[in-house]
Amino acid sequence: MGSVEQFNQSQKQQVHKDLAGRGILYRTTRKFQVARYEPCVELRPFIRHYWMIEWDLTGEPPYKQEVLQNPVINLVFEKDQTRIFGVERQRSYHMLEGIGHVLGVHFLPGGFYPFYGGRPVSDLTDSSASLEDVFGCSTAELEHEVLSQPDHAGRIGVFERFLLERLPVVDDNIAAICAIIDRIIAERQMTKVEHVMDGLGMSKRTLQRLFNQYVGVSPKWVIQRYRMLEAAELAAGGKEVDWSSLAAELGFFDQAHFIKAFKALVGVSPDSYARQL
Repeated sequence: MGSVEQFNQSQKQQVHKDLAGRGILYRTTRKFQVARYEPCVELRPFIRHYWMIEWDLTGEPPYKQEVLQNPVINLVFEKDQTRIFGVERQRSYHMLEGIGHVLGVHFLPGGFYPFYGGRPVSDLTDSSASLEDVFGCSTAELEHEVLSQPDHAGRIGVFERFLLERLPVVDDNIAAICAIIDRIIAERQMTKVEHVMDGLGMSKRTLQRLFNQYVGVSPKWVIQRYRMLEAAELAAGGKEVDWSSLAAELGFFDQAHFIKAFKALVGVSPDSYARQL
């Protein structure tokens, strides 16, 4: 796939490292602890990582954690709330209260498609599904088996045994989509779908169909989301940012359009977000 194949391994590793916490807003909080783990070798063509969140808010009020989601499917194990979540296009949030823990499965972009029975993943966008809907198993039973384990390794082990019994054939389209998205993340100058098309060897319409089927959102949406995630990261970095220059670099017509788009997603202007952190 031309320039996609030229994206070397060291760049990919850095992209994946940078991705780890991107999208969690107001990350300076100490209200919860996060840990991440790689999947077993057999599941790496489908899953990027597992994430664990644990919290103890005994004697404290509930905490609202806000998130700008990456373009991926997440399977989340939480007591009485276990679901498979599609891409959420707006800002989402989760309420933490009391004592609790969650296991999340962060699929690769396109990585959930082979488990979804050939249906377009866009069916899950801004929506969710039960384990019964997708795997034909009891959500309550698997949830209990996973969450009742005493440690992280045990919870992951239960889920991996479950998924390995249902392992699909590796789909080459997933690696191709991941390479495209890795380039979008790594190269700030990619602000239009036309920039992505260079060297792909496919039409724009084919790319759009591929993303609809495997990712659940359009290539244009993916570009815009990662540019805004990058802006949020910069705002949270503690350094002064020239928003006018950044707006131009990220492909916005002017600073006013950029600030309007940022505020629509994050809820406040870039300067306000930076101050709150």
